[in-house]
Amino acid sequence: MYICLGILIAACVCDAYSGKIPRTVTVFGMLISQAWVLYQSSLNAALISLIEGMIVLLILYPLFMIGTLGGGDVKLMMILPAYLGLKDSLYSVFFAFAIGALIGCIKLLSEGSLKKRLIVFVSYIKRIKSDGRITRYEIPASLNDGCMKAHQIHFSIPILIGTSLKIGGLF
Repeated sequence: MYICLGILIAACVCDAYSGKIPRTVTVFGMLISQAWVLYQSSLNAALISLIEGMIVLLILYPLFMIGTLGGGDVKLMMILPAYLGLKDSLYSVFFAFAIGALIGCIKLLSEGSLKKRLIVFVSYIKRIKSDGRITRYEIPASLNDGCMKAHQIHFSIPILIGTSLKIGGLF
């Protein structure tokens, strides 16, 4: 479990400083997680862990495709089944989303931009309804004061918190 937390902490540090989770961190994390499963169990368990990671990918991929979740975040969550198993990983992901929503709401309220974001969200839903297809979720630069990433949070932090809560047995 300490290995998992170490990988998540490294990802949080990189994400906080550069706004991205480097591919080297996620690839290294995936390799280490599979090696850990092989060391602790068997090749069969490592294959199951890999399949469970792919299930996490399939569940989260639509959020990546519409631009609401970063690729590094998805790859980071793919590592979790090696340490927690699929069921507990999904709990951890659920709590990461709940924590991320809480952080996002606090950010929106503190910045006074909740109304603008709700307007953008409603227009996005209307666009999906009128087009009949799901498109990329983007915030117009006019509502972001020219900064397209101002509305984002570093989601690696909620992933770390959710996983820590699960490992700590708080849920």
